Amino acid sequence: MVDTAVILAGGRGTRLFPLTADRPKALVPLMDRPLISWIILWLKKNGIKKIIISTDYKKEVLMDYLGDGKRFGVNIVYNDHKGAKDTGDAFRNVFSNVRLPQTFLAMNSDQITDLPIKSLIAHHGASNHLATIVAVPTRIPYGIIEHDAKHTVKTFTEKPLLENLLMNTGIYVFSKDISKHLPKRGPIEKTTFKKLAKEGKLKVYVHRGLFTTVNSHRDLEESERILKESKLNFI
Repeated sequence: MVDTAVILAGGRGTRLFPLTADRPKALVPLMDRPLISWIILWLKKNGIKKIIISTDYKKEVLMDYLGDGKRFGVNIVYNDHKGAKDTGDAFRNVFSNVRLPQTFLAMNSDQITDLPIKSLIAHHGASNHLATIVAVPTRIPYGIIEHDAKHTVKTFTEKPLLENLLMNTGIYVFSKDISKHLPKRGPIEKTTFKKLAKEGKLKVYVHRGLFTTVNSHRDLEESERILKESKLNFI
């Protein structure tokens, strides 16, 4: 039974300024609640009750808002990864400071999804892989044009969904032994995952349901539209 999640929530969210002038990115409001509230309620609904939040920028503001997690129905503890340059640094810090279970969920603090965690964990547990990456089909944010030799447009598709081109969501299942494969420097996406893939120890879980992430004001507007249309409710 996997009941623990690690959330990296130390980002400054510079592309969301001025919303992040006085708060970390995790507390940027999306509709009626901060980003991280959506994540915590989703985790709780899926049976994750122990949450380690690794912080840096404006950590006091985040800790004051979330507290020990009781009002959300979960148990929250904090880790300070101040000075971490990337995800490799941050996760290495978490492993050094926090006692983790053999298998746990790991993610950033800006994704909203209806991903079924039990299905994801079962998928990960059916093998000896050290990590499973959650991926979704890629949606290209531009119109795609196909033309003939005379440059006559034959097809035009606005913002197509490419079912066979998968995108990393930033949501993972980690086995504790992945700590031995964390880099001395550099993000895990460019180091650890490449190494594990070469060794056949990395798995993928394809989610075709709701997924959105917030990195910019444009993303914030698009995510609000998606959530309104989906009527997602974790309460």
